[in-house]
Amino acid sequence: MLSGCAWWREARDSLTYSQGLYRRALESESQGEPAEAVRLLRDSIAANPNDPELRWELARVLLDQGDTTTALKELRYLVKHFPDDSRAYMSLARTLLERGRADDAARLADLAIDLDSSCTEALLLRGQIAEVRGDLDLARETYHHILLELPEDAEVRLRLGRIELEDGDPRIAAALLRETLADIPLTPEQSSQTQWLLGQAYARQERWEEAVAALSIGLPQQQSSAEQHYELAYACLQIGDNDQARQQLNMVLHVAPDYAPAHQMLAELGPAAIAENPPAPAIVPTTHQPR
Repeated sequence: MLSGCAWWREARDSLTYSQGLYRRALESESQGEPAEAVRLLRDSIAANPNDPELRWELARVLLDQGDTTTALKELRYLVKHFPDDSRAYMSLARTLLERGRADDAARLADLAIDLDSSCTEALLLRGQIAEVRGDLDLARETYHHILLELPEDAEVRLRLGRIELEDGDPRIAAALLRETLADIPLTPEQSSQTQWLLGQAYARQERWEEAVAALSIGLPQQQSSAEQHYELAYACLQIGDNDQARQQLNMVLHVAPDYAPAHQMLAELGPAAIAENPPAPAIVPTTHQPR
């Protein structure tokens, strides 16, 4: 009986000691000392090795530091010793996906969904992996399934819009994106992305006035690419707004001085004062070509 009490006290003391180390680890991380946080978490795990939450925190801190190799070891331990916790499968799948191991990530995401078929996070991960693997039908099906439960999920709506543009019907994409802009709460970045995709969908349908309007709104204010400015320039050309086309082409060449399609389009436009007739067809952006 006395030995039993001693065992209980020892277990209680170990748990208390482990929890204290855990709290100190979180404090160290919040103070910008991740290496110290890792050390304290390892000591906490040594004192209480059967608590999966401690290993979760250790894996998270390691991933935040970019130490994916060590984090993978912790995640594999969690998958092996706590097979009923879907979080382990999802975290390991994300890490493998980031390392380019999409097939392995897909198997783990499926295991997570088998454990909890209603887990939206796992379904989203399955869709993302399917996109990387080029299985757009599975990605589309998965995202539609998510929207049945979470119709206001802006990220999923954007992903669906891109899929319809890449491998579907631009009319379906446009309808989805219009609805998203009208009815769904969006961050400024999401709103800009949605407008840009809508502009591309209109361009695919050769609805050039609407394409110019949406692309102009959706063009990123910072870090816009040469390709994006060229897309807008091409759309402006289609409605006869040569001045705006020149402005966008100059932005292209500011970002990428050797961008050949922009040089060709400027040559076709000719001097601003004499450009009365439509220029010869310029190089069509691949994102604007009707399917």
